Amino acid sequence: MSVREDRPTISADEDALIKELLGRSDHEDHPGLMALGGLGAREGALAVDLGSGFLGRPLRTSRDLLRRADPWGIQPDDAVRVLDADEPAALDFLAALVRLGLLSGPGSGDGRDSRAWKLTPTGRVLAFASGRRPSSRAAADALVAKVLKAAAAINENPDEHLWWVKSIRAVGHYADPSREKFLHIDLAVLLVPRLDDPREQAKAQQRMHDDALDSGSTDRVLDMFGYGHWRTRLALAGRSKSVRLFAHPDGVEGPVLFEELRDLTVEAAPSAAYEPPTDPVPATGCSWCRQQLPSTRVAAPGESIGRSPIALCDSCLPLGRNGTSGFLDYLSLFRAVRQTLDALAAEPYHLAGCALCGNNRATRGQWWPDRGRQQAVPVTLRLCTICPGLLGLADRPDREDWWLGRHEEACLAGFHARLRAAARVPLPRGERKSKHRQLPRLTEVHRRLLDDVRSAGVLSAVDLARRRDRPHHQNSKWWAIRIDHLQQHDLVTAVGADGNPWTGGVRILQDDERALRSELLALHVPGPVWDGTEVTEPQPPTGWSSRWTALATLRAEHDHLAMTAAAATAARP
Repeated sequence: MSVREDRPTISADEDALIKELLGRSDHEDHPGLMALGGLGAREGALAVDLGSGFLGRPLRTSRDLLRRADPWGIQPDDAVRVLDADEPAALDFLAALVRLGLLSGPGSGDGRDSRAWKLTPTGRVLAFASGRRPSSRAAADALVAKVLKAAAAINENPDEHLWWVKSIRAVGHYADPSREKFLHIDLAVLLVPRLDDPREQAKAQQRMHDDALDSGSTDRVLDMFGYGHWRTRLALAGRSKSVRLFAHPDGVEGPVLFEELRDLTVEAAPSAAYEPPTDPVPATGCSWCRQQLPSTRVAAPGESIGRSPIALCDSCLPLGRNGTSGFLDYLSLFRAVRQTLDALAAEPYHLAGCALCGNNRATRGQWWPDRGRQQAVPVTLRLCTICPGLLGLADRPDREDWWLGRHEEACLAGFHARLRAAARVPLPRGERKSKHRQLPRLTEVHRRLLDDVRSAGVLSAVDLARRRDRPHHQNSKWWAIRIDHLQQHDLVTAVGADGNPWTGGVRILQDDERALRSELLALHVPGPVWDGTEVTEPQPPTGWSSRWTALATLRAEHDHLAMTAAAATAARP
C-alpha cells in the first residue's frame, strides 16, 4: 500500500497502524493474508495499544479526540480540551490527522460545520477501537497452547462442527522469535470440511444452525463459510481479543505449530433437499395462569422451543423475560403489568387461590402497579408469593431498590421452578448457580481517580466532569463507569445508605467498615429468597441485626468525616 509523501514523519509502528486502518482486510505484514472471519460481536473490531506513541502523544489522545466527533465533526474547542493545548497547537494536530487520512476538513460552508473536521472511514475505525496492553511472550505462548489443544480436540470429533484443522502456522509478529511483546497473536489456520460433497456439507451445517436456533443457543450467525465453520473458529480461539485467525493460502510462510497427518474428510451419502423446520405449533393453554388461550411455546437456552411442553399466553409471556428465550423486551413489561392488573381487578383468572395463577398459597393485599409514580393507586388482589414480584410489584411502594431487586429475582426463580414442575420438566443442572463475574481491570486512570477521591473526601461523577484540571472525558457517564469499577473492587462506597454515586458522590471505603460488612454478609444476606416452595424473607441469626445497626452507625461516622473533609477542600482558595 502506497504511503503519501505529504504526511508527517512517523515511526514504523505508527506506519503499520495506519496501513491496518486503511485496509482492514489486509494483514499489516502479509498483504495477501485474509482474515478468516470474526467471532460473534467482535467481528471487525480493532484493538490498539493506547499507551503507544502516535504523533508525539499517546495513541489514547488521538483515539479520544476522534471519539469527540458529532454529526457535524470535531470543533477546534474539542481539540483544545482533549489536547490541553492552545488553539494553534490544536489546529496543527488536527492538520496532522488530516494528512494521515483520519480526518477531512475543515468544512467551508456556512453554519456550525464551517470549522469542523469530519471523520473519514479510516478515522472512524480508530475512534471505535478498544484499548489493550501488549502481551508478553510467555502469555502469548500460553494462549497458543490452548489453541493447539483445542485443535486436537476438534480433530478427535470432527462431526461436532463439520470442520477439522489441517494445519496452523504462526504469522506476523508472533512468528518473529526476537519479539517479546504482542498486541495480537496471528495464526494462519487451514480448516477442511468434514464432508467431501459441498452440497451435503452446506445442508449439514444448515441443519446444525437451525437446531441451535431452536434451542436458543445462538443468535443468527451470518457467515460465508457456514455455521459449522464459525463454531470451529469459536472452539479454536474462543472470544479472545488477542488471538486473530487468518486464512491459510498457498505459500504462506511461518513456523508450523500444528499439523494433522490424517485425512479426516469422509464421503457424504446423497440426501434429499433440506427442509427448514416449521414454526412450532401454538399451544392451546397457558402453563402459568392455566387459561385456555393461544399460547407461545418457550424454553430455557439449550432446550428445544418447538418441542417444549411449557407455553405462556400473551399476558404471562413478559413475566419470564429473564430466564427463557423469545420473550418480549424489557420495556413492554410495564404496559403488560398494567393491563394484567386491570384484567385481574375486573375479573380474576382464578376465583380461588392466587388471582393470576390459582396457587392456593395466596393472601389478599394491596399491590402497586407502578412503584415509580408518586400517586400510585393500589389494587386489592389475592396473590401468591411469586406473582407480585413477576408483576414488578412490592408489598410497599417505598421499598429500597436492593430489596426490590432481590424480591424480583426470588420470584423469577420460583416462577421458572413452578413452571417446569407443572410441565414435569426437570431443572437444568446448575441453574441456580450464579456465574462468577470477573472484576474489571483497574488501570492508571482508576488509580488516579482513587487518589482524587482520597484527597477530596467526596467526589461524584458530575463533580469530576466539571473539573478543569481533568480535560479528558468530561462526560459524567464516563466517570460514573470508572467509579462503578472502584465500587466493584470495594475501594469506594456511596455516601449515605442509599446514596447516588452519580450526583451524591463516593468516598473511600475504610478497612473497618469493609471487614464488618463482609463478616455480616457471610452470616446472612438480607432480603427475599426462593426456598424451593415459596418466596420468603429469612430471619437473621441472633445478634445479627444489632451488628448491622452498628455497621450503619459506622457508615454514618465515615460519611460525616468524608463530607467534612470535602467541605474543607472546597473552602480552600
